[in-house]
Amino acid sequence: MRCDDRVPVTVIAGFLGAGKTSYLNRRLASGDIEDALILVNDVGEVNVDVAAIDYRDDRVLSLSNGCVCCTLGGTLAEQLSQALRLKARPTEILIEASGVANPQRIADIARLAPGLELADIVVLVDASQAGRLALDAQVGELWRAQVHAAHRLLVNRLPQEDSARDQLLGWLGQLAPGAAVVTEPVQVAPASSRTTSSGPAFWQANGAGPSAEPFAERARHSGLTDATLHLRHSLVAEELQVLLERYRDCLFRAKGFVRCRLADGEEWRSLQLSGQRLAWQSHGPPATGAVLVCIGRRGERFTRLMEELAQLDSETDTAPMAPIGR
Repeated sequence: MRCDDRVPVTVIAGFLGAGKTSYLNRRLASGDIEDALILVNDVGEVNVDVAAIDYRDDRVLSLSNGCVCCTLGGTLAEQLSQALRLKARPTEILIEASGVANPQRIADIARLAPGLELADIVVLVDASQAGRLALDAQVGELWRAQVHAAHRLLVNRLPQEDSARDQLLGWLGQLAPGAAVVTEPVQVAPASSRTTSSGPAFWQANGAGPSAEPFAERARHSGLTDATLHLRHSLVAEELQVLLERYRDCLFRAKGFVRCRLADGEEWRSLQLSGQRLAWQSHGPPATGAVLVCIGRRGERFTRLMEELAQLDSETDTAPMAPIGR
């Protein structure tokens, strides 16, 4: 039983693109969360996920540029300590972990920290990617650790066939003994969104060349790297999409905001790319400006993609975009 003076902490985890932000937004929209504090961890220079959280700005905090499960003595612990000293003490704390975080390490803080109590570890699983990720030489161990840590395993994008679905859920139950395995739909992209069998990528370029410090070294996730690209021009969405499709073999995730060039003008769109899916959606001008964040396999292929993305942005024949007011 929970002590009344302790603040419950829920860790929301899952691999890149599993649907964590969509799940969190559904919970917020349900109205059962009041006066909570939300900590959003994202890998990369710009926290794209925090911009997608539909909640009070003063109650959503960003933990960017690294994986909090590997810096437990730093940013995350400091934010949690500060949360307990807020004048308006939160009724609960929700932590959306990055897609490369081990939720068990994050949950250990709530178990040990004075004033906090671990309430739940919710792990999202994209069933369409589960088999591939579980066997992947670079990320398989991390993916299995995420699943194993779950108190509740929320599984989405299940196969349509009953036998395949039952077999998959049974296998996940074996990987997460003691966890409640629940089928959970993810938010469906609108009909105007594009879907492709592509994979993601991007990087940082402040008008200069590539500058991608591998987060795999910062976060100690072997074989992975991240990069952030600040776009200076509007782009043709189809050209960007074709480029990404050529590098699907080295990319796990891409997300961000792109100013897309159309026949009759321009339009801001969000880009979400995970596994086999790439979705575009109309979006208002983001506070981040035009930016793309990607996570992929460290190596020559990833570096080459970054170079081609920077070249695509630099070769466009439109004038550079004016900065968006913050």
